[in-house]
Amino acid sequence: MRLAVRLLSCALLLGASSVASCHGCDSLTDRKNGLPELVDLTLPNDPKELHTLSDHTYWRSRKLIDLLRARLALHKALRLDQGSFGSQWRLARIDGVLARIDEPRAATWVAEARRAAESAITLRPDRVEGHLYFAIATGLAAKLHAGEAIRLLETMVASLTRAIAIDPRYNQGEPRRVLGATYLYAPAWPTGVGDLEESIAVLKDVAREFPHEPQNLYFLADAYRKAEQRSEAVALFRRVLASPRKGLWAVEGPPYRTLSQRALSELVR
Repeated sequence: MRLAVRLLSCALLLGASSVASCHGCDSLTDRKNGLPELVDLTLPNDPKELHTLSDHTYWRSRKLIDLLRARLALHKALRLDQGSFGSQWRLARIDGVLARIDEPRAATWVAEARRAAESAITLRPDRVEGHLYFAIATGLAAKLHAGEAIRLLETMVASLTRAIAIDPRYNQGEPRRVLGATYLYAPAWPTGVGDLEESIAVLKDVAREFPHEPQNLYFLADAYRKAEQRSEAVALFRRVLASPRKGLWAVEGPPYRTLSQRALSELVR
Protein backbone atom coordinates (compact mmCIF):
# COMPACT_ATOMS: atom_id res chain seq x y z
CA MET A 1 0.00 0.00 0.00
CA ARG A 2 2.73 2.49 0.94
CA LEU A 3 4.69 1.67 -2.21
CA ALA A 4 1.61 2.20 -4.36
CA VAL A 5 0.90 5.57 -2.76
CA ARG A 6 4.53 6.57 -3.25
CA LEU A 7 4.37 5.63 -6.95
CA LEU A 8 1.10 7.50 -7.37
CA SER A 9 2.40 10.71 -5.83
CA CYS A 10 5.66 10.62 -7.77
CA ALA A 11 4.14 9.68 -11.10
CA LEU A 12 1.30 12.17 -10.90
CA LEU A 13 3.46 15.10 -10.07
CA LEU A 14 7.07 14.50 -11.08
CA GLY A 15 9.44 17.40 -10.94
CA ALA A 16 13.15 18.03 -10.94
CA SER A 17 14.79 19.11 -7.69
CA SER A 18 17.14 22.04 -7.87
CA VAL A 19 18.57 24.38 -5.26
CA ALA A 20 20.39 27.54 -6.29
CA SER A 21 21.84 30.57 -4.60
CA CYS A 22 20.00 33.85 -4.86
CA HIS A 23 21.17 36.17 -7.63
CA GLY A 24 19.88 39.72 -7.93
CA CYS A 25 17.60 39.74 -4.92
CA ASP A 26 17.82 40.76 -1.28
CA SER A 27 18.10 37.75 0.99
CA LEU A 28 18.96 36.65 4.50
CA THR A 29 19.75 33.17 5.79
CA ASP A 30 17.04 31.54 7.86
CA ARG A 31 19.16 29.53 10.30
CA LYS A 32 16.16 27.71 11.72
CA ASN A 33 15.28 25.73 8.60
CA GLY A 34 18.22 26.37 6.29
CA LEU A 35 16.11 28.13 3.68
CA PRO A 36 16.91 31.48 2.12
CA GLU A 37 14.62 34.05 3.71
CA LEU A 38 13.75 36.61 1.04
CA VAL A 39 12.61 40.10 1.86
CA ASP A 40 9.92 41.62 -0.34
CA LEU A 41 11.52 45.03 -0.93
CA THR A 42 12.27 44.07 -4.53
CA LEU A 43 8.78 42.77 -5.28
CA PRO A 44 6.11 44.81 -7.12
CA ASN A 45 3.23 46.39 -5.22
CA ASP A 46 0.59 45.51 -7.80
CA PRO A 47 -1.17 42.15 -7.24
CA LYS A 48 -1.41 41.58 -10.99
CA GLU A 49 2.35 41.98 -11.35
CA LEU A 50 2.87 39.61 -8.44
CA HIS A 51 0.64 37.06 -10.16
CA THR A 52 2.66 37.46 -13.35
CA LEU A 53 5.88 36.81 -11.43
CA SER A 54 4.38 33.64 -9.94
CA ASP A 55 3.10 32.43 -13.32
CA HIS A 56 6.45 33.02 -14.97
CA THR A 57 8.21 31.03 -12.26
CA TYR A 58 5.75 28.14 -12.48
CA TRP A 59 6.21 27.83 -16.23
CA ARG A 60 9.95 28.49 -16.40
CA SER A 61 11.78 27.39 -13.26
CA ARG A 62 12.13 24.59 -10.72
CA LYS A 63 14.92 26.26 -8.75
CA LEU A 64 14.08 26.39 -5.08
CA ILE A 65 15.08 30.04 -4.72
CA ASP A 66 12.75 31.05 -7.58
CA LEU A 67 9.83 29.08 -6.18
CA LEU A 68 10.32 30.59 -2.72
CA ARG A 69 10.30 34.08 -4.22
CA ALA A 70 7.12 33.27 -6.16
CA ARG A 71 5.51 32.07 -2.93
CA LEU A 72 6.61 35.27 -1.20
CA ALA A 73 5.09 37.29 -4.05
CA LEU A 74 1.75 35.55 -3.57
CA HIS A 75 1.81 36.13 0.19
CA LYS A 76 2.39 39.81 -0.55
CA ALA A 77 -0.49 39.79 -3.02
CA LEU A 78 -2.72 38.34 -0.32
CA ARG A 79 -1.67 41.08 2.11
CA LEU A 80 -2.68 43.62 -0.52
CA ASP A 81 -5.97 41.85 -1.27
CA GLN A 82 -7.01 39.21 1.24
CA GLY A 83 -9.98 38.10 -0.85
CA SER A 84 -7.99 37.39 -3.99
CA PHE A 85 -9.06 34.17 -5.67
CA GLY A 86 -6.14 34.48 -8.10
CA SER A 87 -3.61 34.65 -5.29
CA GLN A 88 -5.07 31.68 -3.41
CA TRP A 89 -5.11 29.18 -6.26
CA ARG A 90 -1.67 30.26 -7.44
CA LEU A 91 -0.32 29.78 -3.91
CA ALA A 92 -1.78 26.26 -3.87
CA ARG A 93 -0.12 25.57 -7.21
CA ILE A 94 3.34 26.85 -6.26
CA ASP A 95 3.20 25.07 -2.88
CA GLY A 96 2.46 21.84 -4.71
CA VAL A 97 5.65 22.24 -6.71
CA LEU A 98 7.60 23.14 -3.57
CA ALA A 99 6.33 19.98 -1.86
CA ARG A 100 7.80 17.88 -4.65
CA ILE A 101 11.27 19.40 -4.82
CA ASP A 102 11.76 20.33 -1.15
CA GLU A 103 10.91 17.01 0.49
CA PRO A 104 12.23 17.84 4.00
CA ARG A 105 9.56 20.54 4.26
CA ALA A 106 6.92 18.84 2.10
CA ALA A 107 4.38 18.62 4.93
CA THR A 108 4.52 22.40 5.42
CA TRP A 109 4.00 23.12 1.73
CA VAL A 110 1.21 20.55 1.38
CA ALA A 111 -0.70 21.91 4.38
CA GLU A 112 -0.47 25.47 3.04
CA ALA A 113 -1.45 24.31 -0.44
CA ARG A 114 -4.60 22.62 0.84
CA ARG A 115 -5.58 25.67 2.90
CA ALA A 116 -5.02 28.01 -0.04
CA ALA A 117 -6.97 25.77 -2.41
CA GLU A 118 -9.85 25.50 0.07
CA SER A 119 -9.92 29.31 0.28
CA ALA A 120 -9.98 29.50 -3.51
CA ILE A 121 -12.92 27.06 -3.62
CA THR A 122 -14.79 29.12 -1.02
CA LEU A 123 -14.22 32.30 -3.04
CA ARG A 124 -15.07 30.81 -6.43
CA PRO A 125 -16.60 27.33 -6.28
CA ASP A 126 -17.49 27.69 -9.96
CA ARG A 127 -13.85 27.86 -11.07
CA VAL A 128 -11.70 24.83 -11.84
CA GLU A 129 -8.40 25.95 -10.28
CA GLY A 130 -9.28 25.58 -6.60
CA HIS A 131 -10.67 22.07 -7.07
CA LEU A 132 -7.74 20.93 -9.22
CA TYR A 133 -4.97 22.18 -6.95
CA PHE A 134 -6.77 20.97 -3.84
CA ALA A 135 -6.86 17.53 -5.46
CA ILE A 136 -3.15 17.63 -6.31
CA ALA A 137 -2.22 18.76 -2.79
CA THR A 138 -4.42 16.01 -1.35
CA GLY A 139 -2.60 13.42 -3.45
CA LEU A 140 0.67 14.68 -2.03
CA ALA A 141 -0.84 14.47 1.46
CA ALA A 142 -1.61 10.79 0.80
CA LYS A 143 2.11 10.22 0.21
CA LEU A 144 2.93 11.82 3.55
CA HIS A 145 0.16 10.13 5.57
CA ALA A 146 0.01 6.51 4.45
CA GLY A 147 -2.44 5.59 7.20
CA GLU A 148 -4.98 8.01 5.75
CA ALA A 149 -4.16 7.30 2.12
CA ILE A 150 -7.44 5.67 1.12
CA ARG A 151 -9.55 8.49 2.54
CA LEU A 152 -7.30 11.12 1.01
CA LEU A 153 -7.32 9.46 -2.41
CA GLU A 154 -11.11 9.26 -2.33
CA THR A 155 -11.19 12.97 -1.50
CA MET A 156 -8.77 13.61 -4.36
CA VAL A 157 -10.98 11.77 -6.87
CA ALA A 158 -14.07 13.66 -5.69
CA SER A 159 -12.30 17.00 -6.11
CA LEU A 160 -11.01 16.04 -9.57
CA THR A 161 -14.52 15.01 -10.58
CA ARG A 162 -15.76 18.47 -9.63
CA ALA A 163 -12.91 20.10 -11.55
CA ILE A 164 -13.73 18.05 -14.65
CA ALA A 165 -17.39 18.99 -14.42
CA ILE A 166 -16.39 22.67 -14.45
CA ASP A 167 -13.73 22.62 -17.17
CA PRO A 168 -12.49 19.28 -18.55
CA ARG A 169 -10.20 21.06 -21.05
CA TYR A 170 -8.29 23.18 -18.51
CA ASN A 171 -4.52 23.25 -19.15
CA GLN A 172 -4.50 20.58 -21.86
CA GLY A 173 -6.95 18.38 -19.95
CA GLU A 174 -5.00 18.43 -16.68
CA PRO A 175 -7.94 17.47 -14.40
CA ARG A 176 -8.63 14.37 -16.51
CA ARG A 177 -4.93 13.56 -16.81
CA VAL A 178 -4.47 13.63 -13.03
CA LEU A 179 -7.62 11.54 -12.56
CA GLY A 180 -6.44 8.97 -15.09
CA ALA A 181 -3.03 8.78 -13.42
CA THR A 182 -4.71 8.36 -10.04
CA TYR A 183 -6.67 5.38 -11.33
CA LEU A 184 -3.46 4.05 -12.88
CA TYR A 185 -1.20 4.09 -9.82
CA ALA A 186 -3.53 3.86 -6.81
CA PRO A 187 -4.20 0.44 -5.24
CA ALA A 188 -7.24 -1.27 -6.71
CA TRP A 189 -10.58 -1.78 -4.94
CA PRO A 190 -11.26 -2.65 -2.15
CA THR A 191 -8.09 -1.14 -0.69
CA GLY A 192 -7.95 1.87 -3.01
CA VAL A 193 -9.40 3.72 -5.98
CA GLY A 194 -7.20 2.18 -8.68
CA ASP A 195 -8.80 0.92 -11.89
CA LEU A 196 -6.58 0.16 -14.89
CA GLU A 197 -9.45 -0.14 -17.36
CA GLU A 198 -10.93 3.18 -16.28
CA SER A 199 -7.49 4.76 -16.33
CA ILE A 200 -6.96 3.79 -19.98
CA ALA A 201 -10.41 5.09 -20.91
CA VAL A 202 -9.81 8.49 -19.27
CA LEU A 203 -6.24 8.88 -20.52
CA LYS A 204 -7.09 7.73 -24.04
CA ASP A 205 -9.81 10.35 -24.22
CA VAL A 206 -7.60 13.22 -23.03
CA ALA A 207 -4.67 12.15 -25.25
CA ARG A 208 -6.99 12.07 -28.25
CA GLU A 209 -8.20 15.59 -27.50
CA PHE A 210 -4.73 16.98 -26.66
CA PRO A 211 -2.28 14.80 -28.61
CA HIS A 212 0.61 17.24 -28.36
CA GLU A 213 0.70 17.36 -24.56
CA PRO A 214 3.61 15.05 -23.57
CA GLN A 215 2.27 14.30 -20.09
CA ASN A 216 -0.99 13.02 -21.59
CA LEU A 217 1.04 10.71 -23.83
CA TYR A 218 3.30 9.53 -21.01
CA PHE A 219 0.53 8.40 -18.67
CA LEU A 220 -1.39 6.65 -21.45
CA ALA A 221 1.83 4.92 -22.49
CA ASP A 222 2.39 3.73 -18.94
CA ALA A 223 -1.20 2.53 -18.69
CA TYR A 224 -0.71 0.49 -21.87
CA ARG A 225 2.54 -0.87 -20.42
CA LYS A 226 0.73 -2.03 -17.30
CA ALA A 227 -2.01 -3.55 -19.45
CA GLU A 228 0.67 -5.41 -21.47
CA GLN A 229 -0.32 -3.64 -24.69
CA ARG A 230 3.30 -3.46 -25.80
CA SER A 231 3.07 -1.92 -29.27
CA GLU A 232 0.79 0.90 -28.13
CA ALA A 233 3.06 1.64 -25.17
CA VAL A 234 6.22 1.68 -27.29
CA ALA A 235 4.74 4.06 -29.85
CA LEU A 236 3.62 6.51 -27.18
CA PHE A 237 6.85 6.42 -25.17
CA ARG A 238 8.69 7.27 -28.38
CA ARG A 239 6.37 10.22 -28.95
CA VAL A 240 7.08 11.41 -25.40
CA LEU A 241 10.81 11.38 -26.10
CA ALA A 242 10.31 13.22 -29.39
CA SER A 243 8.21 16.00 -27.84
CA PRO A 244 9.76 19.50 -28.16
CA ARG A 245 11.30 20.73 -24.93
CA LYS A 246 9.31 23.92 -24.61
CA GLY A 247 6.75 25.49 -22.26
CA LEU A 248 6.05 23.60 -19.06
CA TRP A 249 7.55 20.46 -20.60
CA ALA A 250 10.97 22.14 -20.54
CA VAL A 251 10.97 22.13 -16.72
CA GLU A 252 8.71 19.14 -15.97
CA GLY A 253 9.92 16.87 -18.76
CA PRO A 254 13.30 15.49 -17.57
CA PRO A 255 12.00 12.81 -15.16
CA TYR A 256 9.31 11.72 -17.64
CA ARG A 257 11.94 11.34 -20.35
CA THR A 258 14.11 9.26 -18.03
CA LEU A 259 11.19 6.98 -17.19
CA SER A 260 10.20 6.71 -20.86
CA GLN A 261 13.72 5.68 -21.84
CA ARG A 262 13.75 3.11 -19.06
CA ALA A 263 10.39 1.71 -20.14
CA LEU A 264 11.49 1.46 -23.77
CA SER A 265 14.68 -0.38 -22.81
CA GLU A 266 12.50 -3.00 -21.11
CA LEU A 267 9.85 -3.18 -23.82
CA VAL A 268 12.15 -3.26 -26.85
CA ARG A 269 14.56 -6.15 -26.56
